[in-house]
Amino acid sequence: MDKLKNRIKYYLIGLSLGVIVVYFMFGNRGCAWLPGNRVKNMIGEKEIIAGDSILQALKCYDLNNDDIYALLKSEGNVEFTLSSTDTYPKVYYIKGEKENEMYWINFSLYDDKDFSEVVGVGRANQSDCDVKNSNQRKSTIPLPHKDVIAILESQEFRVLNQARCEQEFYQIGEENLLNFHKTATIEIDQSAPRLSPNPFYFLAGEINDEHYRIKYIVGENRTRIARIIGKEKSDCSLELNE
Repeated sequence: MDKLKNRIKYYLIGLSLGVIVVYFMFGNRGCAWLPGNRVKNMIGEKEIIAGDSILQALKCYDLNNDDIYALLKSEGNVEFTLSSTDTYPKVYYIKGEKENEMYWINFSLYDDKDFSEVVGVGRANQSDCDVKNSNQRKSTIPLPHKDVIAILESQEFRVLNQARCEQEFYQIGEENLLNFHKTATIEIDQSAPRLSPNPFYFLAGEINDEHYRIKYIVGENRTRIARIIGKEKSDCSLELNE
């Protein structure tokens, strides 16, 4: 009976965290039942990845992760006539505007996988980019920084014992610690934003001209500051949070 209760508890926690992520990605968008919005929701609810050639092409077209996620919000239009919906995976052509110029991205949507993939990109009035990478090395396309900040700030912060010890070791003021995330950079390769029931983010930045990495765990009721890692190794025990 206890095992069943724990399973239900972890399911509900994971579901609630997923709702938080989707909310800050898509907001309170109306007409979610429309075919185009349903497609964008299905793509955005999964981890989005891209190969090295696609990442190079995005840079060439002056596009970034903000532009990718913008298409999955209200700005993007799904062009079903230019999409391939009878294939595996399904490939959807979604277009939008940046600086009054149209751009488009092709997303592969797998029904049986937990990720979507950017497989094509282009921009109006710009010639095709000459990319040379293999596209075999895949990377996660992170959420826009403002969306991650909104997720972290959606709940009250709590500093865990381990981080509290490290805060004292590095002599970091409370205000500096609680505001660190606002200017820090997300280390997406070190983060696990889709982990259930406790996704986490590593952010890197500076406090008083010193470089730090801080781990944030998004819990059921709190955003927990779990680790503070500076240039000098602290003498804090890793068992403090247990």
